[in-house]
Amino acid sequence: AVVSTQSTGVTDWEKVVAEEQEEKLDISADMIRQYKTMQSTMALRIHLLESNLSHLQVQLDTTQKKLATTEKEKSDLQKKYDDTVERMEREMIDMEQRYENILVEAMDAVAGKLEQAQSK
Repeated sequence: AVVSTQSTGVTDWEKVVAEEQEEKLDISADMIRQYKTMQSTMALRIHLLESNLSHLQVQLDTTQKKLATTEKEKSDLQKKYDDTVERMEREMIDMEQRYENILVEAMDAVAGKLEQAQSK
């Protein structure tokens, strides 16, 4: 009877140990599954972030090219404006000199006619 009780006690302990081992295996399998899910999720997030980064880099490159083009156009336009202003200033000075010459000639002609009229 004592052997039977001890045998039953050992069998009970073996069941407890087997159940604990099975529970540990279940927990371990669940943790592995969670880890793999997390790993897959992180890999997907990394891929999405890399794609987004690539897209943003293309946008940045495009924007920088547009900026460079716009700055060049602005610079060219400013130079054209400055050249036009300079040319117009030169033309204005030239016109002033011609107008001055015309006035001087006209005044000289009037003065000459006055002298002729006075000498008569």
